[in-house]
Amino acid sequence: MSLSPVTPLSLGASLPSFRLPEPLTGRLVGPEDFPEASAVLVAFIANACPEVARLAPALSSLALKFLPRGLQILAVNAFDDREQPDEAPAAVAAEALKRGYVFPYLIDQMRSVAQAFGAVRAPDFYLFDSERRLYYHGRFDATRFGDRSAPDGGDLRRAVAAALGDAPRPDHQVASPGCPIR
Repeated sequence: MSLSPVTPLSLGASLPSFRLPEPLTGRLVGPEDFPEASAVLVAFIANACPEVARLAPALSSLALKFLPRGLQILAVNAFDDREQPDEAPAAVAAEALKRGYVFPYLIDQMRSVAQAFGAVRAPDFYLFDSERRLYYHGRFDATRFGDRSAPDGGDLRRAVAAALGDAPRPDHQVASPGCPIR
């Protein structure tokens, strides 16, 4: 089942409030749990999407670099596990362990959070600044599935560094390619 037509959040929009289950810990987690974060990245990802699998190691590396500097990442899986068993809660918990994610990997089974953000694919990245305003919405980097070059998260890394105060805000924000959320 596809999402109903949605409008993506505009730059400057407030971070939508949500609480979602984290299968690895059994807790409900949301952005409000991290008031001390200098920036919040909401990453819509999925286990079975080849584009996400390709960039997962670089996403883990980005997390390790920027979490100590005040970034909080919340990964959200909004795929229907009835159609795709690889997206079931147990599989999400196993993926978080396999990939070494040091951030919560949450399940949006009703896809209400994806709709609130306007997310229609995975991966899709929404970075909010210290005021919890949308600062960046775009791709991980310029590499693509099938490229010979390894993903490095260049676009997202620059945006995170800027949001944490180390660089100017990126003017160029390109939509993420990936697997449709359905």
